[in-house]
Amino acid sequence: MMMPELPEDLLVEILCRVPATSLKRLRSTCKLWNHLYNDKRFKSKHCHKAPRQSLILMWKNFGFSSISINLQRVSPIEVTGELNLIDHHSSLGMFRNSPLCQTSGLLLCVNVEKINTRLVVWNPCTGKTKWIQHRRMGYICNYALGSYQDKKSGNNSYKILSHGIYGGQEFEIYEINSNSWRILDVTVDSSLYIENVSLKGKTYWFATDGNDKPCDLFLICFDYTTERFERLCLPYQIPYFRNTSLSVVKEEKLSVLLQPSLTSKTQIWVTNKIGEAKVLSWIKFLTVDLKPEIKYGIKFLVDEENKVLVYEQNFVINGKNNMIYVVGEDNEVREVVFRVGLKPLFFYYVPSLTQIQQGND
Repeated sequence: MMMPELPEDLLVEILCRVPATSLKRLRSTCKLWNHLYNDKRFKSKHCHKAPRQSLILMWKNFGFSSISINLQRVSPIEVTGELNLIDHHSSLGMFRNSPLCQTSGLLLCVNVEKINTRLVVWNPCTGKTKWIQHRRMGYICNYALGSYQDKKSGNNSYKILSHGIYGGQEFEIYEINSNSWRILDVTVDSSLYIENVSLKGKTYWFATDGNDKPCDLFLICFDYTTERFERLCLPYQIPYFRNTSLSVVKEEKLSVLLQPSLTSKTQIWVTNKIGEAKVLSWIKFLTVDLKPEIKYGIKFLVDEENKVLVYEQNFVINGKNNMIYVVGEDNEVREVVFRVGLKPLFFYYVPSLTQIQQGND
């Protein structure tokens, strides 16, 4: 029996268990398979049953490349695929030096040009996009993307949170379902760092109380369902952290990099799986001596299986740029040099068939 001759309900049960990237290639098999690929109910079922493939994406030229890391090779990082924005409005080139947020298979790219701020929500797997204009001109904001369960449809829906970087802590919410911005009625006494990561629909930042206390660094989390903030503890607290950074492990866990003052010794901590327990707990993943010396910032990923830390610095050091560093339990740091056009801005991305609501449709 040929696959297209299978009963449709059985075919749906089979295909909803196929990874999103493979299903994308299979859609050209026949009209029925292509129809399923675009069906909202099938996408929702696929989201719950398909295995999660975690890719590492890195900026390259005017798009993203998926990469693999293999420490057994002389060149441990290999480009394995390309993801480019296919849209008549513009290209990803306009976003190359702009903030980037991601959650549930969607990316939010932000471009600020003079007084205009343009945002695009993009699903690289399906190619679908939604362009958004911020309603406030000339207002420099920090943005975050998260999800919540819509009570009417039972499906995941998405919101964008923004707040001014300068001049106060006013928060605004953009609801993709209703295509509208509104001011959020919350008061936050803490000062949020610009860097944020989204996981399981929520967004996390480092934050301080802003009152010059010696031990005031913590995490703060925003829940897009309740539209409220929650304060979370770090693994430990000391008077001053020289460097801090947040990362996500395969859309399952949070990870923090903490470097105390006056030392190059850096600790990487990983949480339990978010959503599986009510209490957030931390496990020390790795302690390494990071060299060259970190001065202004670091972006990182962890590979739990190989006990490896991959990191990059967002500035030029010793005349070198476009560098990625790989270090494991042996504490031996390996440098990976990238040619011009490659930017070591990288993160975990899990492809999905997530639907982008276009408004009241």
